[in-house]
Amino acid sequence: MVKKILCDYCNITFADNLSSRNLHFNSNSHKKNRRNYFSLYKDAITLFLEERQKQPCRRFRTTGQCQFGLNCNYSHYTFEKLINQINQENKKQICKQVENINSIPTIDSWLIKYQQNLFTKTPSSETNTKNLQLNYQYKNLPSLAPIANFDKLNNIILNTWS
Repeated sequence: MVKKILCDYCNITFADNLSSRNLHFNSNSHKKNRRNYFSLYKDAITLFLEERQKQPCRRFRTTGQCQFGLNCNYSHYTFEKLINQINQENKKQICKQVENINSIPTIDSWLIKYQQNLFTKTPSSETNTKNLQLNYQYKNLPSLAPIANFDKLNNIILNTWS
């Protein structure tokens, strides 16, 4: 019994040997079906560039259908449809950029997460206690304390090195 292969693009089966595969993969119908399949997933800009070079299909314009479908040599898109697709793709890209910007954590959220990590119990409790001690020391250092009143800065006398 000969093993058969199903071509996903053409929806036909053929024998699994080198000559049958080469014959099928090099056929014009397979190439056309493969090209039509991938044309469904083109981005709007390349679709616009390809379709604007074609003339409009008269059958599709008058009846709304074309017997050739994706194999038609003429364009089934109007200029407005192509522009709408480009606008939709631009909106999707803007939404992705906004999501990426919103996914960047703020400094406040990072500090909250850092402080929560300081107080969580881990198997090495020595490092936790050291972190707590360092955190306590940093709170008491005036150079690391947040500035509450800017008038105090004007009254500070700085000593210079000699």
